[in-house]
Amino acid sequence: MPRRAIVAGQFYPANPERLRSAIESYTPEDAAKEGVLGILSPHAGYEFSGKVAGRAFARAEIPDTVVLLTPSHNFASPPAALWTGGEWETPLGAARLHQPLTEALSRLAGVQPDDRTHLPEHSGEVVLPFLQYHNPQARIAVICITGSARLGALKELGEAIAGALGEVGAPDGLVVASSDMSHESGPSALEVVKRNDALAIEQMEKLDPDGLYQVCRRNNITMCGVLPAVAMMASVKARGGEAGTLIARATSADSPRGGGAYVVGYAGMIFR
Repeated sequence: MPRRAIVAGQFYPANPERLRSAIESYTPEDAAKEGVLGILSPHAGYEFSGKVAGRAFARAEIPDTVVLLTPSHNFASPPAALWTGGEWETPLGAARLHQPLTEALSRLAGVQPDDRTHLPEHSGEVVLPFLQYHNPQARIAVICITGSARLGALKELGEAIAGALGEVGAPDGLVVASSDMSHESGPSALEVVKRNDALAIEQMEKLDPDGLYQVCRRNNITMCGVLPAVAMMASVKARGGEAGTLIARATSADSPRGGGAYVVGYAGMIFR
């Protein structure tokens, strides 16, 4: 059964032409594309984070094989839930499931086939149109990582994803981690978001999964997709990647609809 789009018309345009036009407007015409092994992309409404996501995806050659790692805003388990249903639908069409890769991932220790965690989760769906825009032929495998996942298991998962990509003949496949950055409220929210996001970005630039996990825990950094980001970086390291590069950064306060006492940070990064 396909995974239906549930936030079209809320987080991003439901009309295909308007959606394509929006992504085009977020895509710099002069961006130099390159082969990358990983991407960190935000998943807020496009009015808030679309420009950040657009600039990150504009820098990457999107291959035909993509693993999408999402956080869960609704479930606490299982640690790594694999989508095994059908294609994923968006207004731009249906993204096909990479069946051989999905089967390879289902055999990994700690990965559990479980479609229910994906059904109410927006963080993968919001990112998917950017992948479709840049490569309509891309096939995907999707893992939702919940808060019960631990650091050691996350690093093992990333390394195992690297192995699974090699197994299906796509060693240079792309792993995308969907994550917003800090979520803060109060009179100093913007200041806290900017300070904490810089700490997390520093660890990602060093391609240090342990460093990212620990700095978020020590400083109470509310990066909702830190666990997918750790696994993504581990997969990049396992395939010879050396660093992350910050492409764009913003906060919800930068949007005309932002402001007030609640602020969320966004970062778009590529890893190679």
